[in-house]
Amino acid sequence: MDPIAPLSKLMDKTEDLLGHSPHPAIVALPIGAWAVSNTCDTLGLLTGDERYDDVARVSMAVGLTGAAFAVVTGLRDYSFIPKDRPSHDIATSHGLGNAVVGSLFTASYILRVRERDEGRRPGLATRLLALAGGGLALYTAWLGGVLVEEYGESVKPVMEHAEAEA
Repeated sequence: MDPIAPLSKLMDKTEDLLGHSPHPAIVALPIGAWAVSNTCDTLGLLTGDERYDDVARVSMAVGLTGAAFAVVTGLRDYSFIPKDRPSHDIATSHGLGNAVVGSLFTASYILRVRERDEGRRPGLATRLLALAGGGLALYTAWLGGVLVEEYGESVKPVMEHAEAEA
């Protein structure tokens, strides 16, 4: 038995219900959570209020959790893009860029948990890792928009029309 078959079936049912891939809906969670985290990091740095540090850490964890689901659905969408299609290169950049985004936020999260356990506030490097992740996430989100808006990837009527022409 295929170990990921239940997950694939769940994604198929979700796609049937939504009429499109669940990926665009799911990515709103990490993007939004990381925007909150970056905003709270900035406010914490400017005001010195440690409550912002806590909100930044928690919202970052929420974003990382949501990103795990976005990765699964994104990889599934990516697997349907033929390698000879121009959008495949953009999708590759989108995916690799998001891997870097996730790595930056993961590193920042690990550092901020360690610093908190030691009774310290997040350091500048910890905050800069998260801000770099947030900045890069804006670019990779734009690439995702290009995939859908300009190339029609994961938009069923567009894909069905493209397949009928092939």
